[in-house]
Amino acid sequence: MSYSPAISALQSDVVHKICSGQVVITLASAVKELVENSIDSGATKIDVRLREYGSELIEVSDNGSGIREQDFDAITGKHSTSKIREFSDLHSVRTFGFRGEALSSLCQLSNLAIHTCAIDASVGTRLEFDSQGRIVTRRPLARSHGTTVFVHQLFHSLPVRRRHLTDPGRLTKEFAKAVSLLTAYCLSTVSVQISCSRITKSGEKIHVVSNGSATSIKDNLAAVYGQHVLNSLVELTEVNTVPNDILDEFNVKSTTDSESIKVHGFITKPPTQEIVESSVGSPGSMSLSRGRPGSSSGRSSSDRQFVYVNGRPCELPRLTRLATDIWRRCSREALASSTNGIRMPTQSALTQFPVLVLMFHMPTASVDVNLTPDKRMLLLHHERYVLALTKAILVNTLFQTTGIDIASLSHGGDLSQSMISPSTYGPSSAAPLDNSILTGRKRPSSPSHLASPSTKRTSLISIVNLDSLSQSMSDFSTTTPLRASRSSDCYDRSITESTELIIPETDNNDSQAIQVITDELLSSMGSLVSHSVSASFSMSELHKRWHATAKAANAHLWRSHSHPSTESVQSNEQTDSSTFSLGQFRATQTEALESELSTYFSKSSFTDLQVVGQFNLGFIIALHRDDLFIIDQHASDEKFRFEQLCDTYQFTCQPLVTPQALELSVEQEQLLLNNLDVFAKNGFSFQVNESAPCGQQIQLTATPMLENKVFGRPDIEEMLFVLSESYSRRCRPSRLRDILASRSCRSAVMIGTALDHAKMLRIVRNMGTMHHPWNCPHGRPTMRHLFHLGRLGAE
Repeated sequence: MSYSPAISALQSDVVHKICSGQVVITLASAVKELVENSIDSGATKIDVRLREYGSELIEVSDNGSGIREQDFDAITGKHSTSKIREFSDLHSVRTFGFRGEALSSLCQLSNLAIHTCAIDASVGTRLEFDSQGRIVTRRPLARSHGTTVFVHQLFHSLPVRRRHLTDPGRLTKEFAKAVSLLTAYCLSTVSVQISCSRITKSGEKIHVVSNGSATSIKDNLAAVYGQHVLNSLVELTEVNTVPNDILDEFNVKSTTDSESIKVHGFITKPPTQEIVESSVGSPGSMSLSRGRPGSSSGRSSSDRQFVYVNGRPCELPRLTRLATDIWRRCSREALASSTNGIRMPTQSALTQFPVLVLMFHMPTASVDVNLTPDKRMLLLHHERYVLALTKAILVNTLFQTTGIDIASLSHGGDLSQSMISPSTYGPSSAAPLDNSILTGRKRPSSPSHLASPSTKRTSLISIVNLDSLSQSMSDFSTTTPLRASRSSDCYDRSITESTELIIPETDNNDSQAIQVITDELLSSMGSLVSHSVSASFSMSELHKRWHATAKAANAHLWRSHSHPSTESVQSNEQTDSSTFSLGQFRATQTEALESELSTYFSKSSFTDLQVVGQFNLGFIIALHRDDLFIIDQHASDEKFRFEQLCDTYQFTCQPLVTPQALELSVEQEQLLLNNLDVFAKNGFSFQVNESAPCGQQIQLTATPMLENKVFGRPDIEEMLFVLSESYSRRCRPSRLRDILASRSCRSAVMIGTALDHAKMLRIVRNMGTMHHPWNCPHGRPTMRHLFHLGRLGAE
């Protein structure tokens, strides 16, 4: 018998090495810590210089109060700080830093040097430190008051992290993240001038970002993003009190403490009729997307959304999602009214993000900032009130800007999906059952994702909106339309005049049974009347069956090749499929099934698939060992053709008479320069002026032309966002991708086409050559696992 080693305390130097890597994680976090130290020192001017994108040297200088000589030995000590003295001081701390960990960690992770001169000192001092934070060199230095920190060779003591930082493909992304973080401070700090520049190998200094004179938030916005961006924003207007209906929506009440919370900021103006009809680009600026009905004034990513609590940049995703949702719905209404309902807003217009700056001021005791090393994740004592207050201010501001009725913004949830066409299958042969006939009430308009087209096998009762069912069973018959489901497997039956459909409800106000269908109502249902069947069930039974079916749907569908045990067979109770059916998988379930297929079924396995035959002129049945699969012949062939088009299609380029200035952010510009070949493959051409300021070095000289559609800056920004989130080089603008997907869909093998063995085998083998064979370009799954043949004997 072996025993584990005795438990003992780690040595202090080991603890220091381990913990230092948790404080400074990235290039951006190192820059952030130094800039916050400068702001806390009372500096009015901060200059950040990054040599070789920050991998060789980070230099941050300021004109703050400097470091006193008696503090030299303690400045890099672990947990040494002048910000707090006791734990209770956290409730009143107003500085960015308070833990005393940053400089100590940087000593361990880099070669650290500090030049400083206190306000009352006659001469400055140059200090160099070892990995433990001990001073190894101290020299006098002539300089003005303030501090300059030099961080050489960041992460040199962590080989893996150092290699990750210096990788050419990753370095520019790390640099872009650092610039994005600096931008947050440039926008929020007033009376503190912050500038950042990049130093090349040749020693050339390239300006990256700055907030200019920093006299106000508006001036900061204009200095960082340009006057045209500031002109596209509207300042948030305060509200005296939060309306009661909004307070009720968030289940919160107003209190004296919560009423002390203040909010101000800016958000992108929703596109009004004047913007859509009369907005034209200025000479030499990129404006190809303006003036099109259905376009929006937002961005393709959330890279310009900033939230501050007591001046601290932080991440509050619930707030940004709420603001984005309200803005999108206001934009949708504005775009619809601007075209008099003739043209619907495009899908891209409904998924864009506003430029957003939200600044909250609240008592420091109601905020917990001591959660993560970077202090960007916060806990708010009055979070629900903050959400309600934000919604009230945004609704009021956008209403004053656009005149959109407040009632259209008063309901939660993103309604953008309701603007998307529900069907790609063509007209239905049978009308879906309308529960307004059953209840005698006007049927509410339903989002398209709740409806699926009918087929020959019509299902009158099937559960489609699974999420809403699980959330509120009592609302089933009053708010959820009963629709025919294409994917349902219920009885092929209809209801005749003698049938009484009764669904008990739990709502006291609506406890009446659904009324009997009369002869007059049945006459409007046409071909649906064919057989007689009684369909009576209780909500409690439906609730029980829902849980059983949902549990089975979430279970792994991929079975082991071995026979299941007797216990597992007995535990899988079979439900009566003639009584209840699951209409469709939820999105999360579909993703889980695709993940399982890609994990257990490699692309090389397609060569081993044996074609059994064709089912229903639409599906291929294939066998892999003892596992049976069903393959959608249209979706599979469509995806194969789509990937071929994406790899080989050559776009026609339209040269521009005058090059268009893109005015990108610094991080976007660096990303574009590193991926010029990706944009060239998509038909974009640029010219680069390296002598121009950062953010203005790139001009667009040619754009792709396809099916009389003009592409421009929104498509470029969308590609930049995708490239920033992924290392994949297979990047296409969504509009180009949609066109290619439509072409591949029209040319693919259609449902209803009889296939011989050779054609079915070709479709199956082609799936093994795809990059992602699990679903078609429109999201439909290409294949599913049916069952393991070994289960037939066991069952």
